[in-house]
Amino acid sequence: MAWLACWLAALSVVDLRTGRLPTPMVLRLLLGLVALTLAGAVVAGMALPVAGALLGAATFGGLLLAVRLVDGDGQGGDLRLAVPLGWFLGRSAAGLRDLVRSVALALLIAAVAALVTSGIRRRWREPIAFGPWLCLGTLVAGVA
Repeated sequence: MAWLACWLAALSVVDLRTGRLPTPMVLRLLLGLVALTLAGAVVAGMALPVAGALLGAATFGGLLLAVRLVDGDGQGGDLRLAVPLGWFLGRSAAGLRDLVRSVALALLIAAVAALVTSGIRRRWREPIAFGPWLCLGTLVAGVA
């Protein structure tokens, strides 16, 4: 969890400063999560975390892909970020219901935080960095 929090903090800082999530950083995060999950599965002798992680990545990434298809604008970096975040949530989920709750909680926290940030800034129509809020929501959902 500490390793993930450090990566997400670094990604959030970059997103807040530049308004973009660098693909190489997101890819390294995903590769690190995959390596840790596979190592844990080998040590534990079970493939269940890998299957859950794949389902989580597909669920979280699929939801943001659907938003992008409907909206048609933005969400490129956030969509890429949703895959490793979903991998993390799916790896630790105890089943499909738990995965859906975790993803829903992460998205709810991200949406509320983004709305509050927009309200505080009083710039409703300007784009904001959504990646940091996705990271925060995922960490809270992962702990919960």
